[in-house]
Amino acid sequence: MGFVAPLLFAGLVAVAIPIFIHLIQRERKRVVEFPSLMFLRRIPYQSVRRRRIRHWPLLLLRLAAIALIVTAFARPFLRLSTPAATATGAREVAIVVDRSYSMEYGDRWDRARAAARDAVNHLRPGERASLVFFDTGAEVALRSTADRSRLLSAIDAARTSAAATKFAPALKLAGSLLAESPLARREAILISDYQRGGWGSSEDVRLPDRAVFTPVDVGSVEMKNVAVTPVSLQRTRFENQERIAVTAGVINRGGAPIARLPIALELDGKVVDTEPVDVAANGSGSVTFAPFTVSARNMRAAVRIPDDSLRRDNVFDFVVSPIDPLKVTVLERPALSRVEGEGAAGESLYLTRALAIGESPRVDATLKSIDAFTDADARASGVVILNDVPVTAPAAERLGRFVAAGGGLFAIAGPRADWPEKGADVLPALPAGTVDRASGTSARLGALEYGHPIFDVFRAPRSGDFSAAQFYGYRAIRGDPSQVIARFDDGAPALVERKGQAGRVLMWTSTVDLSWNDLALKPVFLPFVHTLVRYLADYREPAASLTVGQIYVAPRLAGSRRGAPQSTRIVLAPSGRRVDLGGEDQDVLELTEQGFYDIRPQTGGSEWSTTVASNVDLKESDPARIDPKELATAITGRPGGGPADFTGHAPTAEEQARAQRIWWYLLAAGLALLGVEAVLANRLSGSRIA
Repeated sequence: MGFVAPLLFAGLVAVAIPIFIHLIQRERKRVVEFPSLMFLRRIPYQSVRRRRIRHWPLLLLRLAAIALIVTAFARPFLRLSTPAATATGAREVAIVVDRSYSMEYGDRWDRARAAARDAVNHLRPGERASLVFFDTGAEVALRSTADRSRLLSAIDAARTSAAATKFAPALKLAGSLLAESPLARREAILISDYQRGGWGSSEDVRLPDRAVFTPVDVGSVEMKNVAVTPVSLQRTRFENQERIAVTAGVINRGGAPIARLPIALELDGKVVDTEPVDVAANGSGSVTFAPFTVSARNMRAAVRIPDDSLRRDNVFDFVVSPIDPLKVTVLERPALSRVEGEGAAGESLYLTRALAIGESPRVDATLKSIDAFTDADARASGVVILNDVPVTAPAAERLGRFVAAGGGLFAIAGPRADWPEKGADVLPALPAGTVDRASGTSARLGALEYGHPIFDVFRAPRSGDFSAAQFYGYRAIRGDPSQVIARFDDGAPALVERKGQAGRVLMWTSTVDLSWNDLALKPVFLPFVHTLVRYLADYREPAASLTVGQIYVAPRLAGSRRGAPQSTRIVLAPSGRRVDLGGEDQDVLELTEQGFYDIRPQTGGSEWSTTVASNVDLKESDPARIDPKELATAITGRPGGGPADFTGHAPTAEEQARAQRIWWYLLAAGLALLGVEAVLANRLSGSRIA
């Protein structure tokens, strides 16, 4: 037996108070005057000092009450050894249940819920439990409750998800729940199939000190499963129509080979082709389906194999749409746009030929005179190229609105290029005088910013040599550009960019024909033009599919599709659940379900709608498993993580007293005795009066 505050026993001197009261207390004498004492009976005199205690039960009740209350304030506890101390007292339990889609294999989910119910049913009086479900994220279903019926109802209502396993968020959440508890014993019960992909070696997760980790493994040593891998799309054009050939693969994670496994290609819910494939044990196989014509936007497609014990990875959904060509308008001098032949070929031939080559994206380039360029042309264009033209004030104002609306502008500052001072804030800088390098040593491109997206593809060795091109002339610039992306060997800017606008603006201080340089004859010219146009248009090839857990960023209605109605977006999830995306997050959607998401604006036609395919993460169906003991050691710092492995210091007196709560019972008993004492004292006082 020990006490947290033994000095409080000095209060036991208070037991002398009832004794003193009982010894000195006597009835008050009533004085009555008589004319003569001869009529009074003589009574023997009794001294107060020799008076004896008359009400022993009342005295004992008072003494016991004071002793119990003083002892309660001293907070007694039973001194136990370390194992015994950690094994007594009420527990705070965090029941953490894996709901990732690998739990759908066989009867894993049923066994997981049965294990969770068993943990709830083993709660003793005074113990509390929290219920956490997790996949890539974690959420608290119930927080620290002793209500078994609520816990069991939450377990019965739980369902698996389409996400993968991540142990770290769930264990961090469980640790925070245990750390908040005032109970001395804390335990985390993790019910999972323990997929290896759910835990990384760099995870930094620790449960609170002296918390016990109890793993419950519902997985199986052998897992036979076949999964469909992401598809590959090969696009071609035939008679002005876009055709796609789909290559699909499967992976066999079982130990037995599979012969002639049928793989089906579905378009809009109908099977259009089926191909068999032989898959070796722990191997993979692939097939290529016959090409089909992309006849509409947002065509739903899927590659499917027969169902097995894990159905979610037996299908791969994707969306195919005709790739809209990137509209590029090349603005020339009026004389060049009206005269076919020599002039146009001299200034725009290499540029337009380079734009016409390639399919990712396919560029629809239009030559137009600068004086015929209208606001309608600007709205229809993704990129505008000023090919060495003098720009008037109205045209500069129109191009400024185009850039402010998100368009990309490429200004080629050749010998004839000019820009009005009034609209100088649109370009990175204004073209100045001409620098002639025709006589003597020609200029070459020296410093390139390979960290910039335009030159990033040329970073690797032998991926493109810009220094081979010779420059015989270029324009100096006036102003301070936001960023210089390329310089000549003498330090003069060659390619500059202006930032801080909705659209992107670049200026090239030479030409793109053979008048001032021979860059158009070098192998780097074609990829340089393509990367430059893609950067200006902020072009991203639409993904055929995404993975559950990823964030989908929808193109802004007023950005890449100028003129679309701006409104709240309506999202229909694969389950039929409706989500309204509005406000600041109207372009961002977290994919939490497997299947097809329909996204459309609240107002506007179907041309502004889009469909997104969401598939499961195949890492989750990998049968590789982590040893629960390895995980226990990582998060507790003790092998196994259980009570038998606990070697820390013994609980303090404060912790043992708080866990045993002996003082509470002593205080309650003392107060109860005071109540009995009050009743008894009232009765004795009443009998004396009577």
